[in-house]
Amino acid sequence: MRFLRFEIEGMFAYAGKNVIDLTGCGPDENIIVVSGRNGAGKTSLLNAVKLLFLGSSHNDLRRVRVGEGPLTPKHFVLGAPGRWYGVFPYDGRSAGSEARVALFWEDKGTAFSCERIFTLKDNCSDYTEVIRVIRDGRSLKEEDAQAVMEALLPNEVVPFFFFDGEQIQSLADADVGRESTEIERLLGLSFLTDLEVQLDAFVKDRRRAGLPEQARREIVRLEGQRNDAEAEADAAERARVAFEEENTDAENRKDRLEAERRTLRAGLSDDERRRLERAIQGFETQREALAVEIARSVPLEIPFLANLDQSSDAYAALERQIQRGTSSDVATRLHADLPSRLIAILAEFEAEIRSDDIEHFEIAVREELERLGVQPTSYTDPLFASISSTLLQSLRDQFLVWHRRGAETAAAQADLLRRMRSLNAQQLQAEQELHDADIVSDEAKARYKGLSEEISGLEDAIRERLKEITLLADSESRARSRIAELNDKIQAAYDDEADRIEQNKVYTYSRRLRRALQRYRDLRRGAIRASVEKRLRDKVAILLGPSQLIKSASLSDNFAMSYQDDNGDNIARHSISAGMRQLVAMAMLWALKEEAQRPLPVMIDTPLGRIDRENRALLMSEYFPAAGNPLILLPTNSEFDELGYDQLRDRVCRRYTITNDGGRFAQIVPVGQTDQAGW
Repeated sequence: MRFLRFEIEGMFAYAGKNVIDLTGCGPDENIIVVSGRNGAGKTSLLNAVKLLFLGSSHNDLRRVRVGEGPLTPKHFVLGAPGRWYGVFPYDGRSAGSEARVALFWEDKGTAFSCERIFTLKDNCSDYTEVIRVIRDGRSLKEEDAQAVMEALLPNEVVPFFFFDGEQIQSLADADVGRESTEIERLLGLSFLTDLEVQLDAFVKDRRRAGLPEQARREIVRLEGQRNDAEAEADAAERARVAFEEENTDAENRKDRLEAERRTLRAGLSDDERRRLERAIQGFETQREALAVEIARSVPLEIPFLANLDQSSDAYAALERQIQRGTSSDVATRLHADLPSRLIAILAEFEAEIRSDDIEHFEIAVREELERLGVQPTSYTDPLFASISSTLLQSLRDQFLVWHRRGAETAAAQADLLRRMRSLNAQQLQAEQELHDADIVSDEAKARYKGLSEEISGLEDAIRERLKEITLLADSESRARSRIAELNDKIQAAYDDEADRIEQNKVYTYSRRLRRALQRYRDLRRGAIRASVEKRLRDKVAILLGPSQLIKSASLSDNFAMSYQDDNGDNIARHSISAGMRQLVAMAMLWALKEEAQRPLPVMIDTPLGRIDRENRALLMSEYFPAAGNPLILLPTNSEFDELGYDQLRDRVCRRYTITNDGGRFAQIVPVGQTDQAGW
């Protein structure tokens, strides 16, 4: 397979047609350098090439800002004010305008080209997107075009061939084999998984075939519930992983901002710095002591003291209930039964009341009850209906204490909180004085303040995402538990019909075939993992040879990396610098590229961003010559100094420079047709 050229036209900042010629690259001269200053259009070029393979529907491609979710396809293509310019150049848009990216190559004498074209419609409020593959001059149907591109480079493995050198650390940071599916696709293992899925479906179908109708219905119902639980678990996992990746990006962004903020500090005298730092430490000590005092002195009844009006209302309600005396049930019985009972008692003592006077006697007794405070319609608050009189009295006494002394107790607590607020303010003021005194110019102070606000915003966003991650992890765990429970029920349903199932010969043979396929897949996967691991260790030995920390690396069954020191002990990922993690990730990509043996171009944006001078030399002498044929590097002007140029000179097939007028009119110009230095 021989690659001929990339073309980008009317896309992002590239208003005209731009060409990167890939011909002439070979084993000895495999590198094409496309350099430019920050903001010139290198990342736009990388995104254009990724867009060719992925299209605008791909979530990761549409995630244009750290800490934010992906844009909708329409916003990604047409732009989102304040966030993203869009796929079309910002100026000169009109109905019918096209944005186009294309790749041309030859394979076994057959000429191919693939282009993805976006066309503006109507009043530029909508667009069309098409992918077109031409084989030996004949245009293929869209579904055939998709199949050709998928065979050339599946979507899942695009990040292994076109990537930002500073943003590949998720490969080194992944501790749960996050990329295992993509790696299996890259290494040609995914067809086994696909075959196993299809065979699984056949086995399940045959397993149910001989069951009674009622048993089949029950199993189908349980499997439906399990599918729902699996969908819930998968959705939670995807969301959790997305949040984790966003947090990783945000942490990296925060690290860069903090590094920039540190460069703004001009430096104080040692005495002045110590004075301010002692003051800050003193405030911190006082705050800690006061926090302990507040925690110790906060009464258990603080909710009642914090709501004194409601506590007073509760006390008044209790007092009214007690003053009413008898409960409504007793009052009703007294008025209904006491007059007749008195007449009966008088009769026992031979004190008869004439029948004409009985009604007047009953009325007199009821009036006397009312005079004594026992009303026939006495009301009991529903809140107190089930409370005994003893407990009612106890509650009234407690609320009486809060009613009389609550304001005083609450005031004491409020005073402690005011003291804490004052200490916080004083500490912040001292910290601000340290910052202001340490930064000289007003411009630097303004930049420092802006950086601090952005860092604070990132920290808030990271904390919120951590909360979401915890909730999603809980949801995922519950769904996984539900899946296990349903699997047990499904298995129990099958066990009840075990004799019938065993008599189903097709099921028996298909199950054996599935087990054989699983064994083959595991053996094949293990062999490939071992091969990749060996390659990885070789690459780590080359790229991290000077390191005093990482001496080796290993892979889990899910292709997750772990790192070892001289003694073979695992090293915590977070103790490794960002630059070193970039080197580890590049070692992994190098190993995977060799194992996959796909003859595809590789494009790396900002290839040396965080790498120190010593390790840059290793990348130039060892990694770049083997990373791809062709390998397209997109460095900034400062990444390749004269030393770097001397190291790569014999490996470079072709050089380009990105010129850009005002950030909106980028052009890819062959070196020799521009006055710029090229690096």
